[in-house]
Amino acid sequence: MLRGGFGRLDELYGKGCIAKTTSDAHAVSVGRLVTLRAAAATGAVALLTSCISQAARDVPQPAVSPVNRAAAVRTTVWDDSQVDLLRPSQMRPGLPTAIMLVTPSGHRYLALPSGRIERIGERSRSGRPRIPAGAVWADAPRAWMRVAARHVELGEGDDVVWRSHAEYDFRSANAIWGGVIYSSAGVAFEVGRGGPLFVGPHGGTEHPVATGEWPVLWTRSGTLLTMGKEPRSGFTMRLRAPDGSLERTLASDLTINEAEAMMQIGNELLYLADGKIWRTDGQHVRAVARLSPLGFTSTPSFYGIGGGLLEVLGDDWHDVILRRDGSVFAEPTPPPLTGYAAFGVNVANRWGTRVAYEIVRESTSVATVYLLREGATRGSAVLRVRHANPCDFPLSWHGSWLLFRSIRGSSYAVPSHGGRPIRLPQRINGERISSVHWASASTALAS
Repeated sequence: MLRGGFGRLDELYGKGCIAKTTSDAHAVSVGRLVTLRAAAATGAVALLTSCISQAARDVPQPAVSPVNRAAAVRTTVWDDSQVDLLRPSQMRPGLPTAIMLVTPSGHRYLALPSGRIERIGERSRSGRPRIPAGAVWADAPRAWMRVAARHVELGEGDDVVWRSHAEYDFRSANAIWGGVIYSSAGVAFEVGRGGPLFVGPHGGTEHPVATGEWPVLWTRSGTLLTMGKEPRSGFTMRLRAPDGSLERTLASDLTINEAEAMMQIGNELLYLADGKIWRTDGQHVRAVARLSPLGFTSTPSFYGIGGGLLEVLGDDWHDVILRRDGSVFAEPTPPPLTGYAAFGVNVANRWGTRVAYEIVRESTSVATVYLLREGATRGSAVLRVRHANPCDFPLSWHGSWLLFRSIRGSSYAVPSHGGRPIRLPQRINGERISSVHWASASTALAS
């Protein structure tokens, strides 16, 4: 997701994520405690009050299967009561690769394909990037920023890589409105709310290029994406060269919802304007798809879900999954609009041939995991899990295997070909497992 510039819209206009259960009429505005994916639509996705109520339930709920009229069962549905329940430190063999298990105290274990569980060393701190006193992280990998003697400085490790020519009345780096956007192409920052936008090429001197315009990100092509609010209209999105000169205006008169509907997928930026989804690499621009033929009558949210696929989610749970060229991969049918949560959190495998998602029944906290094929309107249920939290993002792929992670109950590795899932331990040596993820290749080999 994009960093930097879009928190600005919330600060300027008080727009946060709207959090609401599917059965609660009271909307709760929150900053960004819930991502836009989890709160994409009022009355639709698993929203904050549901998350709070789910997390507050300490008493286990009965394992009642959700009545999901929208997703037909086409394969064996494994309930977590059917999967082997071994001792806390045991598990069934058969994983495709190792899985990392971490406890709240930081103890790390590897669950191996053989079924063994091995303790591994604590994470080394020596390889972590260092940051000087008084500095904060900049909007760039491994880069920090600070104010020293009234100059803005950017650095990596112990080295200062850029220093402003002019002096500014910033008390600290935290006082820079929206922070500093930095890349190998250049540096950009705004001085004061609604103040001038300063841009400087990498290694060069900054200078003001506009007023009431703030930097959002440097594209992979080396152009700077900015956003501005016009006095009598909506937002305007522009591309600027590293020296700050205007390359082109991408869109104008955008609503706040359209301005926030933007994300990067690979080397390209996707955004909404004029009822279309657009794609740009920072130089060339083309339309990907029109929204109205896809059934969207209001501004949707959209997300890259892996495998080159894009999910477009509307305010009534209308969900369309697109390929990179804008053609439709699938249109999954949503569950009923009341009593269910978490629909719309899709994760595709790396080949873009299968999409996983879950639906949580709010009354029982039972999640059902579905696998969706190309062209299908209904996913095939493969797993039901108790004590689910609809605010989690529990799904991740490794090849043809799906990992369902739970912070309140059992986690499972699920083969997409329909075999029996492998239950992962909830506790090891008396400690609760708080984090579960596929181990990296280097970690697995080191074991």
